[in-house]
Amino acid sequence: MTATRALHRAAAILITVLGLAALAHANPGEQAIHQIARTGSGDEVSAVLARDPAARDARTARGSTPLHLAAMNSDTSVLKALLAAGADPNARDEIGSTPLHMAAYASRAEHAQILLEGGADPLLKNLEGRDAASMGRKVKADEAVGIISLWILKGCQPKVPC
Repeated sequence: MTATRALHRAAAILITVLGLAALAHANPGEQAIHQIARTGSGDEVSAVLARDPAARDARTARGSTPLHLAAMNSDTSVLKALLAAGADPNARDEIGSTPLHMAAYASRAEHAQILLEGGADPLLKNLEGRDAASMGRKVKADEAVGIISLWILKGCQPKVPC
């Protein structure tokens, strides 16, 4: 863990535990939930959502939801906590990308699987005309691309074993 990431994580924990709203805006246009989704844990996300359920849909200045940010976090418990709280797996940011686009671009194969099982549509395209598999191919994220492609080929459906 880099020093910067460790510092951000410590700030997120303080915000969660102490409810320090003044520290929540480390990045303009972001709330505590955004930083926690980016570097925190599922327990930390759940703690914030217990106090503020609407935070699950909070948008950054670029239109990203906590689920977009969690799709790139190494801790899958964050994704699971947000999806369990009803976060939209097909939410779009300012360029039309979904959390699945972000997981594929970040080479997060397990995240892609969780998002697909949680209702993410693998065929949605962003404003650049790219679907999630295309985003993964762009960065050679072969495992994530494989999971998404297989999901499409098998005709899998969310919340149904495939």
